[in-house]
Amino acid sequence: MLRSLLLLTLLPFSIFAQTQDKVREYRRANEQQILKEFTTLLAIPNVAADTQNIRRNAALIVEMMKQRGLNPRLLEGPSPNTPPAVYGEWKTSGAQRTILVYAHYDGQPTDPKQWTETAPWDPVFRSGRIYARSASDDKAGVMAILTAFSALKDKGVTLTSNIKFFFEGEEEAGSPHLGEIIDRNKELLAADAWIIGDGPVHQSGRKQVVFGARGDTNVDVTVYAAKRPLHSGHYGNWSPNPAHMLARLLASMKDDDGRVTIEGWYSDAEPLGEAERRAIAEAPQYDEELKGQLGIKRTEGGGKSLLELINLPSLNINGFASGDVGALARNVIPTTATAVLDLRLVKGNDHQRQVQPRRPHPQAGLSSYRARAD
Repeated sequence: MLRSLLLLTLLPFSIFAQTQDKVREYRRANEQQILKEFTTLLAIPNVAADTQNIRRNAALIVEMMKQRGLNPRLLEGPSPNTPPAVYGEWKTSGAQRTILVYAHYDGQPTDPKQWTETAPWDPVFRSGRIYARSASDDKAGVMAILTAFSALKDKGVTLTSNIKFFFEGEEEAGSPHLGEIIDRNKELLAADAWIIGDGPVHQSGRKQVVFGARGDTNVDVTVYAAKRPLHSGHYGNWSPNPAHMLARLLASMKDDDGRVTIEGWYSDAEPLGEAERRAIAEAPQYDEELKGQLGIKRTEGGGKSLLELINLPSLNINGFASGDVGALARNVIPTTATAVLDLRLVKGNDHQRQVQPRRPHPQAGLSSYRARAD
């Protein structure tokens, strides 16, 4: 999908189909080399907080880009521990526009103990697919972009645009330094448009181009109870349980239809215009098939479609922890309970306002909880 979008953007429409055939020829002729390069990249751990390995990823991408003649360099952040962005460019004589293509090379943290048969960064082939951490999100984006360029260059296809390449190293950590890196390199990164290769195909499997995405901010919520763990047989019914308190707090944030009940949650979201509503109405409707695939009978949103609901701000619980479970469970009243909330933001939302703990809410008066926004 990303290769097709790049071709359509960088080439006259009249030769688009012909060029697609050339790209397919290149891919077939170089399949083994492409896979070898991709699996080498996948084999390097890529959690943004792992400074040593994240820089190994960046160094390998620099070498991949050097081989393609893209004049790569690292765009550093405010400290040596900040994952660098990798930049490269290809200029076309007489081009009237510049396109910047973006992907990220970092991935989400993972617990190796939860992987069966293989390790997260040990790529393997199963049923014609590669399985490894970040094999899709988003090292596949990096690989697709570079492979598409290699194919065009190898086949002697003349481009109509200058191309800039920007590969970020901390997207999965919330891109805390992306703004600063961009500010430091404004002239270098100037472009007529950014194409972001980091998103899914349509749920039906059809290709899609999305003209926007929800923002993201996280909130850590911790509820505190007694200073030390207490035996439930001696203190149960008397000493408050932080897990119960946090569960009540979280449950009160949504109604039975999944609508966020925090006052003003939706008030500053910019309403969709006529063109957006028409696009949603005309898009393939796939909710029923998707429910079957996922094994769910009902959805949130009071009957609205997935495409409608992802245009609203949302509140998701990423994780919840208090005490121990399974073989480690004990007869104890824990001292704390913690949850991580994932807030998705839409046009019009102020991310700072959206996480303000002062906003009216039925359980927000708890004296023993603390929230921290990242």
